[in-house]
Amino acid sequence: MYGRPILGLRMLTRLLWGPAVHFLPSESHEPEMPRFPDPRRAALVGLIVTLLLVLGGVLLVHVLGRAAKLQDCVMSGRTNCAPISSSGTGG
Repeated sequence: MYGRPILGLRMLTRLLWGPAVHFLPSESHEPEMPRFPDPRRAALVGLIVTLLLVLGGVLLVHVLGRAAKLQDCVMSGRTNCAPISSSGTGG
């Protein structure tokens, strides 16, 4: 029962378009498929952004730690809280 309408459709298409009926367009008539960017590029950009955020966070922790030590020194009432550099002239 279900085979007859398909058979009738095939016969109708052969009568209208001739023996070579293509339901899909040929490759020469197909427009070129759009190229999508490589998904690895997005992952690499995400990795770089993450690394920059982590490095910025580590730098921020060190800078704020030094500032906190300096503030602790000043709040304790000391007057000479500047760090002493060890690269002075010897003698």
